[in-house]
Amino acid sequence: MILPALNTYLNVTRNTYWDNSSNTNYSFSLSRNFDIGTLRGLSASLALSRVHWDDSDENQIYFSFTLPLEQSRNIMYSYQRSGGDSASHMASYYDSSDRNNTWNMSASTTEEDLRQGEPSLRGGYQHYSPYGRLNLSGSAQPNQYRSLSAGWNGSLTATRHGMALHDYSPADNARMMIDANGVAGVEVNSSRTRTNAFGIAVAPSLNNYITSTLRVNSNNLPDGVDIENSVIRTTLTEGAIGYSKLNATTGYQIVGIVRQDNGQYPPLGVSIVDKASGKEVGLVAEEGFVYLSGIQENSTLRLNWSDKTCEITPPNQSNLSGKAILLPCNTVH
Repeated sequence: MILPALNTYLNVTRNTYWDNSSNTNYSFSLSRNFDIGTLRGLSASLALSRVHWDDSDENQIYFSFTLPLEQSRNIMYSYQRSGGDSASHMASYYDSSDRNNTWNMSASTTEEDLRQGEPSLRGGYQHYSPYGRLNLSGSAQPNQYRSLSAGWNGSLTATRHGMALHDYSPADNARMMIDANGVAGVEVNSSRTRTNAFGIAVAPSLNNYITSTLRVNSNNLPDGVDIENSVIRTTLTEGAIGYSKLNATTGYQIVGIVRQDNGQYPPLGVSIVDKASGKEVGLVAEEGFVYLSGIQENSTLRLNWSDKTCEITPPNQSNLSGKAILLPCNTVH
């Protein structure tokens, strides 16, 4: 059995003066991380000290105990006494289980305030969004005071390509403007960077002169959205604003098998284009398998190869969660 390490610290300081008497300060501390049954990662610390202050020696004591809970939550208690002053107690709770919403609350009191039923209460909340950071805090003590504060911390970046609110970024930090071709709700790197209603997002505070890699969160794209170039690599100078356009398409996404009137599959690699826009929406793979993206309502798709042309009328719905469907391709004479 391996016992958890006990951390210790001892410090003795001797001060001498030519015009005053000498004095000695002492400090000693213990700390330890340990487990109790199913409770893991508990910690406790104790600090004792004697300091010379204002021509007198003062004894100080501090004790703290932290109990971590699951999913980035913890409870802490601390006790402190200095000299002849009354002891103070504090209990706090901290929760960062949701990386975009963190909050804390605490209650502290001296023995005198506790007897009078006047503990101090404090609380704080921080919300991270793609458009900045909201901070709320408040404190109160019965018959003494109440306070409440709120703040918003963010930045606005505007270029000829568009503009977007985003988390705070100092002026000398590089940043990257991402254009999703008008598609809203595309996350880049994390949910804290997301394209706005105009399809624009800004990734703030990139490293200057060092290559940065930004990745589209392909697992959480809005319904009907497909991104081809999902990785952006860039190296920017100090304070530069980069720009990158994503090849984003909106529409139905269909997995199917293309088959001609005669029962044969179109040749491997044949391009499938939207008849109205001329935009490529997919390619024919082996045995007629296709993945189609950006399919619009009531559209017609066309395939051309050699001297043959055929057209597909796709369904007005996506089928990514089901089996590949048959997509008849009718010959155009």
